[in-house]
Amino acid sequence: MVAVSLWVVQVVSLLLSTNCNAFAPQSSSSSTSSSPQTPTRIMMIPPLEDLSNILQSSGTDNDFLARSTNLLLSEMTSEKQGAIAKGAIISLLFGGGLIPSAIDANKSLIGTLRGKRRGGEDMSVSDYIPTSNASGPPLPNSFLLFPSEEIPLVDILAILGRIDDVNSIADWRNLDTAKMVGVDNVNPPMWLPRGDFKKNVRSAKWKGWPKDKSGEPVGGKELEKEEGKRIGKVGVVIGDAALDAVFDSWAWGSSVATPDKVETTLALYKNSDGAFDVDEFIGAAARGRAVTGFAALTFIFIQVIAYCSLFIAPLLRVVFDIDIGFGVLGDCDGTCTTLF
Repeated sequence: MVAVSLWVVQVVSLLLSTNCNAFAPQSSSSSTSSSPQTPTRIMMIPPLEDLSNILQSSGTDNDFLARSTNLLLSEMTSEKQGAIAKGAIISLLFGGGLIPSAIDANKSLIGTLRGKRRGGEDMSVSDYIPTSNASGPPLPNSFLLFPSEEIPLVDILAILGRIDDVNSIADWRNLDTAKMVGVDNVNPPMWLPRGDFKKNVRSAKWKGWPKDKSGEPVGGKELEKEEGKRIGKVGVVIGDAALDAVFDSWAWGSSVATPDKVETTLALYKNSDGAFDVDEFIGAAARGRAVTGFAALTFIFIQVIAYCSLFIAPLLRVVFDIDIGFGVLGDCDGTCTTLF
């Protein structure tokens, strides 16, 4: 399709640069008039078989284009022209509105996979924080989360050191969704957006450095001594990648978190005695990111089916007599060469 488009652009450019007399109606030799008349030059589209002659007469620089045009025009019968026009009209009618929407959706998809844009967060309200400049090692096996930046272990500890249970991250009954008009007062929808979660955690009270199952500080005593005072401050700088990792562990690709999912997932890696299991946390966060990855692959697959059915497969059938499946739009001129 790109090659055909480039061919059309070059042909139109040559036609515009060619003397318009080539397309103007010729004056009759038998016509007699006492007063001279200026001929009216009407721009008319020449027949397809004349395009090659025009290209060849425009100079030697267009030899390759002329040969390519001859090859294409030799296969472009009137039946194929009609089939192409019919397919183009149908494709634009049913798929024309798909393209702009798909472009916006793919931009959002790329931003989400890169970690720079996540659902449920208004990036115009709060800036994305790429790093907290924390010292110490990164979160083990954090590559499974496909983060846009390295996630320091200290950032995860700064978050979990502010969370005791499900009620530590939000006042669920006073969320905007719980106070909407007409909702069930007994069991209202309690949806915590990603941006509100980040804001709540950064302003939450520090409850202490997380301990492992043996009762020792996670990351070691030296790391606690070095970073404990800094991350214990209210409004501490925490990288967005770490906050997204924690949120995705219970949101599972959703733009909001609900108290039941938070409570269930939090119990997997933070025990009732307060012990924090790093390996369980990585597993929960990786499963949450996997949902986003699966959704992205599904969206790409749907686009491939749509574009092949509406645009690519019909063009191959009509122009090249090649059938790759994907519906029945477009007819071959004779016998189709089936690839799949």
